[in-house]
Amino acid sequence: MSGPDAKNMIDETWCPATGAIVATLGVAALLDIATAETLSLTDHAPSLGVVIFRLIDSYASPVALASTLLAWIFWNWRSQIHFKFFFKMTMGLSLIALLDNLVGLIICLFDKQDSPGFLLLSASFVYLENIAFFTVFYWHFDHPLQIRIAAGEKIHPEIVFPQYGSPFESLANWKPSYLDYLFLSFNTSSTFGPTHPIPLRGTVQVGMMLQVSIAMAILIMLAARAIGLIH
Repeated sequence: MSGPDAKNMIDETWCPATGAIVATLGVAALLDIATAETLSLTDHAPSLGVVIFRLIDSYASPVALASTLLAWIFWNWRSQIHFKFFFKMTMGLSLIALLDNLVGLIICLFDKQDSPGFLLLSASFVYLENIAFFTVFYWHFDHPLQIRIAAGEKIHPEIVFPQYGSPFESLANWKPSYLDYLFLSFNTSSTFGPTHPIPLRGTVQVGMMLQVSIAMAILIMLAARAIGLIH
C-alpha cells in the first residue's frame, strides 16, 4: 500500500480514536492490577496454585501498564515504529494478564476459606477487563481494513456492521468509531455472542469465542460459588 492510502493509514494512527484505544489498554492494565489486589485479599492462606498465579501476575501487570505508558508517549510523539511495537507488546501482555486472572478466579473458587465479597469484586474487575481488552482487539484487527475500504480498496473487513446496509444517505461513507467497537465488545460479553455486527474473518471469530468463553467462565464460577454459599 502506497500513496494516498498509506497517508490515510498514517493519519488515522494519530486520530483521537487511537488515543482512546491506548487509554483503554491502560484501563485494562489498571483493572488487572486491581484484580490482583482483590484476589490477594480473597484468600489469606493461599494454596500453591494461588501463589504461582500471583507470581505471574506480579510481573505481567506492571509491565503491561509500563508498556501502555510507553505506547501513549510514542503516540503523542508520533513515532510510528515505536508506537506499533509497544502497542502490540501491551496487547500480548494484557491477554496474558486477563487469562491469568481468570485462572486465579477459578483456583480461588475451590478454596473454602476465601472471602465471597472480594471474590465477587475480583470477578467484576475481570469482566470489565475482558470488555476493555476485546474492544482494543476488535479495533486492532478490523479498523485498518475499514480505512482501506473507505479509501477505495476492494477488500472485505473483519467485521460487518449493520450501518453498511442502511438506506440512509448520511451513512453512505460511514466507518466504525471507537464507540462501535466498545459496543460490540460489551454486547459480546453480555449476550455471549455477536449481535448485529457479523465477524467475517477467522481472527475475529476466534477472538469472539475466547471473549465469550471468558465471560461464561466468570458467570459459571459465580453461580457455582453462590450455590455453594446457599448450601
